[in-house]
Amino acid sequence: MSRRLDVDVMLLSAYELASELGARVRRERLRQNMTQRTLADRAGVGRATVARMEQAGSATLPNFLAVLAALHRTGDLQQLLEPPPVETIDRFVARSEPQRQRGRR
Repeated sequence: MSRRLDVDVMLLSAYELASELGARVRRERLRQNMTQRTLADRAGVGRATVARMEQAGSATLPNFLAVLAALHRTGDLQQLLEPPPVETIDRFVARSEPQRQRGRR
């Protein structure tokens, strides 16, 4: 998979998305002119953890968040954690299709 900045993450599998996030961590580390060792020390993780994250997209959530904090990029999570927009009653009533209550299987 080519590494472009404009990859549409909505089209990626979970494995591809993890790999893309690892590549983005690497690009940001290099943009900040940091070695893997420096980033690992600042994040409180091992250098091998950073290398695995960058190459395979493999990391635990706490390690990934520690690396984001060390890169000063935790603010990028703000949109992810915001609640969905509130729907007006008029829009709710105007919906033409009923919402599914359960899956077929």
